[in-house]
Amino acid sequence: MTRTPSNGQGWSPGAPVQDGIFSRSARRDLADLNRQYLELGLRPESGRDPLFGWTDDVRGQIAGAEPEVRERMAACPFALFELRIPFGDSVPGTDFLAEMDRVEDRPGSVGPTGARFAGCVAFAHGALFTAWRLAESAPLVARIAFGLSSDAELELNGTCPTRIAWLATDPRVVQVRWPAHSQFWSMLRAAAEAGSGSALQRAHCAGICLMDG
Repeated sequence: MTRTPSNGQGWSPGAPVQDGIFSRSARRDLADLNRQYLELGLRPESGRDPLFGWTDDVRGQIAGAEPEVRERMAACPFALFELRIPFGDSVPGTDFLAEMDRVEDRPGSVGPTGARFAGCVAFAHGALFTAWRLAESAPLVARIAFGLSSDAELELNGTCPTRIAWLATDPRVVQVRWPAHSQFWSMLRAAAEAGSGSALQRAHCAGICLMDG
């Protein structure tokens, strides 16, 4: 059944997230995606991909955290990356591939082969598939976790699996989030290092506010 946008969900992007909204499996899958994202972004072969376009300061915050600290950093009620769902029924075609060829020629970028296909496209596909599944089964969770508008969530809900696979190849769809906001990353890392539930909750609320902004 086709759903229509509604503002009567009882939640706004700036509101604190209550754990009860998220099922155990949703929290598990989101934490797993965030952990993959942080680990993949620290690999040398991923450094040139725009999906991990952090500033040196932010990258240092992430790289300097011990693996168990990054695990706690990843356990957020939102994605540490951004989804930008395009509207319409089209999938990338020759124009998109031509654009990717042009991007490949630019210094410091990644084209449609090599490291992007080895890891980044696989991650993007997993992220989009998870968001797509949540948009069907738990639309409010999808909107909170990925910072989606109601229209973007509905667009994702109506997307077919083939288009999901195509979207994963487009670097404009899954993007870096807060690449230069060292204060947030420092706050999240410090809370994870302390292992403090209240400190982590404050960091999570800060992230939700940044998503709203």
